[in-house]
Amino acid sequence: MGATASMIVQAFLSSAWVDLTPDTVAVEPLHIRYGIDGNRPDDVCASPGECSFTLRNDAACSGGVQGYYSPRHASKRTGWGYSVALRVVFTHGSATSFVTGITRSSQTATATTTGSHGLTTGDWVTMAGATQTEYNGVFQVTVTGGTTFTYTVAGSPATPATGSPTTTRAYVKFRGKVAVIDPVPGQYGPQRVHVVAYDGVYDLLEADAREIAYATNKTESEAIALVLDSAPSASQPIARSLDTGVDTFPVVFDKLGGGTKCLPLIRDLALSAGGVYFHRGDGTARLLNRHNRTLAASSYTFTNTMHGFVAPSGIDRAWNKIRVTAHPKTVSAAATDELYTKPTGDATILIASGATFELWVEFTDPNDRQTQIGGADVVTVLVGGTHYAANSAADGGGSSLTANIIATITPFASSALFSLQNIGGTAAYITVLKAIGKAVRDLGPQTAQKESTQDYGEHPLDIDLPYQSNFLLAKSYAEFIEAQFATLSGQLDSLEFIANDSGDFMTQALAREPGEAVTITEAVTGVSAVKAVVNAVEFDVGPKCWINVRWGLAPAAPWAIWQLGVAGATELGETTLLGF
Repeated sequence: MGATASMIVQAFLSSAWVDLTPDTVAVEPLHIRYGIDGNRPDDVCASPGECSFTLRNDAACSGGVQGYYSPRHASKRTGWGYSVALRVVFTHGSATSFVTGITRSSQTATATTTGSHGLTTGDWVTMAGATQTEYNGVFQVTVTGGTTFTYTVAGSPATPATGSPTTTRAYVKFRGKVAVIDPVPGQYGPQRVHVVAYDGVYDLLEADAREIAYATNKTESEAIALVLDSAPSASQPIARSLDTGVDTFPVVFDKLGGGTKCLPLIRDLALSAGGVYFHRGDGTARLLNRHNRTLAASSYTFTNTMHGFVAPSGIDRAWNKIRVTAHPKTVSAAATDELYTKPTGDATILIASGATFELWVEFTDPNDRQTQIGGADVVTVLVGGTHYAANSAADGGGSSLTANIIATITPFASSALFSLQNIGGTAAYITVLKAIGKAVRDLGPQTAQKESTQDYGEHPLDIDLPYQSNFLLAKSYAEFIEAQFATLSGQLDSLEFIANDSGDFMTQALAREPGEAVTITEAVTGVSAVKAVVNAVEFDVGPKCWINVRWGLAPAAPWAIWQLGVAGATELGETTLLGF
């Protein structure tokens, strides 16, 4: 083989990263997959990534006991179980540079190398050789100079470090949480444990997005940050790299009903601005705005050197009539709209003496209760007799018990949580309950269309931008997509290669992440110097770190984008077109 790499599988057990590699069995390849599935125009958001592998579970494992990785076993490894953090780290080649010294201030270690380390902030390294073990391990660095960088260490190791420390460029190709632990039963069987971990995208797929406040004039980046902030802390990405937004949405989060999850909401926000959202291998949440996505330079050229290659072969993958829909919004002038009102005759809310009742409600249009809307400036000082009322009889008769009710409301973008406490001596029926504020309405879809004449006839595609209010931008988006997808000439499906074939291939396998571009030429299919964007990354790792790589690909920009002051990109209308 032309190139080798090393791999370690680590789990965060008992507050430290622990190496599971000695127990990782190569009976079946370790498998990694993450990124955006598919490459249609509306495939802009990652699906949950996963890592699957097998562990030894017999007495010959590193723990020396049977059942070491069985979650219910008395001899289970300390800290091992569901939801523990897991990462897979690769290194390629020998030590990048030797370290002349490591000093520490608090938890920040500063390493000085003999020559230029070639790193950039955010890169990962494997540190080794220091006598104080706290300085050794896998770390993300902050570059402070051509021969210096810092990283975070645990504890209080002696400073300066002693020994012969080295640093090697590392690549974290998966970071997630263990979700499946499946021991193979049978005392005389193979005694293996199949493990599956999912990345942070899975957490966002499960996390509710209901409790987000109404917001105005937010870019797609700012809005996605609000969604991430709203998720439970355990479901939030470990790091974020969100491009500055290029669009400002006048209104966001106006249609969040019960059951809305964070990931579909992020997808709607990214799509509405022409961006893409995914998690890198190291777990960093990444929003790539449409400008940076379009301007991505090719990182490498594959010329008839692929192990496998697929280009679309059917006209079902071509669309020449693109309809893109924007949604202008309007907000009422005064906070007088009944965003929610308890239906007449609904006698289901009975609160016992001394009890507290909580009720989630959805905002609907006062003029059409079947239409969900957003709510702004919701009145939070609730007045008895106006916003709520209570009676001793379900039909509103009997004695008034309104004075016995303490009512509060917590409003969100398109829903609210009422809390109703009965401090009286008898049970009370809630007969009136209202949420009042400004109605946020969708004025109705505005659809832009771009079409071309093709030999295959008419293939339409509809794309809805839920938070985009700018019709002219929707029009530009339709033109951009039609240019990408009207024919198959610029479309590629996937690329597959064996990383061990060469040092260049190994570097590409480990360094490339979704959102980056490569160029491909393949003689038999006639594909010539076609630039494509990596959408998804897939690894199969076998014995001796044999690595088979598959990338899902998406079309690159259909034309060069005009850029002020950039040589070769300023001939508007000749070699370039105006971006959007």
